[in-house]
Order: sequence, then C-alpha cells, then structure tokens
Amino acid sequence: MNILKTIIRIGIGAFFIVSAVLKLLSLANFELYIYSFNIVNFTLSCFAARAIIAAEILLGLLLIAKMKYKAAWWLTLLMLIGFSLLLVYVILFRNDNNCHCMGDIVEIKPSLSLIKNLVAIALMLCVRKEEDYRFRGRIVALVIAFLAAIVPPFILFPMDNIYNMFSKSDNLNYNEPEFNALMADSTMQGVSFDDGNYIVGVVSSGCEFCHTGGLKLSEIVSNNQLDSNRVVYLIWGDSTSICQFQTETKSNSFRFIPISPIQAIHIVNGQFPTFLIMHDGVVQSTADLRHLTEKKVISHLQ
Repeated sequence: MNILKTIIRIGIGAFFIVSAVLKLLSLANFELYIYSFNIVNFTLSCFAARAIIAAEILLGLLLIAKMKYKAAWWLTLLMLIGFSLLLVYVILFRNDNNCHCMGDIVEIKPSLSLIKNLVAIALMLCVRKEEDYRFRGRIVALVIAFLAAIVPPFILFPMDNIYNMFSKSDNLNYNEPEFNALMADSTMQGVSFDDGNYIVGVVSSGCEFCHTGGLKLSEIVSNNQLDSNRVVYLIWGDSTSICQFQTETKSNSFRFIPISPIQAIHIVNGQFPTFLIMHDGVVQSTADLRHLTEKKVISHLQ
C-alpha cells in the first residue's frame, strides 16, 4: 500500500510538472485563452498564465519531495477543483476544442480534461494522510523548488510589457516605398486608409506567429468592443489557408486583401507579422507580435 501511495503521489506531481512545461512551450496561446474569457485585461491574463504554470511546477515538486506536504496537498486539491468548475462552465457555455490544460502540443477537449481532473482528485484523496519527509537541507530544497517554479515562466519567458521595456524600439524597419507602390497598384483600387486610424497587418497565412498575432488582435478588438472595420490584413497564401487563418484567428469581421508573397516580404523585410499603425493614410509606427499591446490597440482604435 505504501508503494502504491508513493507511485500515486509522484505520478500526480510529475503530471503537474509536465502539464506546466507543455503550457510554457505554447505560452502565447495559453495567455490568449485566459484572455478570451474577458475577465481581466491582457497584462493580467499574461500574469495569470505564468502564475498557474509556476504553481503547477511548485506543487508538483512539493508533492514529489513531500515538502510542506499538507499545504501542497490542499492547494493541489483546490486547484484541481477550481479547474474542474471552470471546465464545467466551458463545456456548458463555450465550444472550445482545446482547453489548453496541456498546451497546444497535446490538445485535450474540455470534457476529457474534466474526467482527468476528477480522476486526479480521487487519487489525491488516496494520499491525503502522507507526512512530510524530513531530511537535511530542506530549506535549501524549498528555495530551489521555488526558484525552479518562478524563473522559467517569469524570467525565461518574460511578459510582453517587461520585454518591451528592455527592447530598443517598437518601430520595425518596414519598406515605405514598397508599401506606397502597393497602394498605387491597380489591384488596390478602392482601398484607402485616408479616413482616420487603421491597423494594417502584413501576414502570411501559414505563419505560426502570424496566427498568434491575429488571434491576439481579434481578442483585443472583441473584448474592448472596438471598430473591426479599422483592422485590415494584407495577407499572402492560397485561398484555403487564408480561410483557415480567418477561422483560427477569429478574424472574419476584418477586411482581408490578398497580396503576392514578394510584395509582402518586401514591405516588411521578411518579418512576419508586422502591424502598421496608420493615421490618415500615413504609417505612424509599426509593431511586431510582442509590441502589439492592448493599450496601443485601444488608444489607436478608440
């Protein structure tokens, strides 16, 4: 029985750590998933995503090493219950194909994830009466566990607003003559950005970072009830992949203008995605995936 309890305890702890690592590897989409609930702003959603990952790593390590076991047990149980209640809400009121419990690498439907959590709760009850493992250097081990939980999500994968503080500029070296040449092209007849503020995204339909940037912009516009007519995409790719891009990034309300890959590459010097922040037909600034902040989008489109 003791061996079985040890296997259960280590298994749950290891599963928490694996789950955290998988979320970390697709952190941008996990941030956006939290933001899609429209409970807090994008910055707090980014913080919440990292806090969840850090908590899973720390609790996993504490369960495996049996350090601060009672506190770790209760916190793990409460986290599983909280996630389960959230999954019930998702199942009843949303149509999500992936709950991001295991990131994007291992996609799990909310219903299956709920079953997983209920099994984990039942297993947690089996190891409720375990005691702390006393050993020398416990304080050092606790500090190491805490650092192992905090450093990856908050230091190695910093939040956008922290990253942007240390980056030199949010202006990319886009090619103004090429952009002006595109606007003068006969294929762009009837397209004008001269009547106020626009955000023009130059993207590739098959680019993973463009998908993330597109979803980020869609969620910001939707959550803040901004004018979707003020967002335009210059996109290259075949018709099928463009339709897939629109669906996966929730961008159907935006205007899409297909352009050739040569034109797109020349305009942004091969850096995708690039967002042109325009006023009355003039590009005032540009932003990449990380510099496209919620504050910037709101202030420009509001």
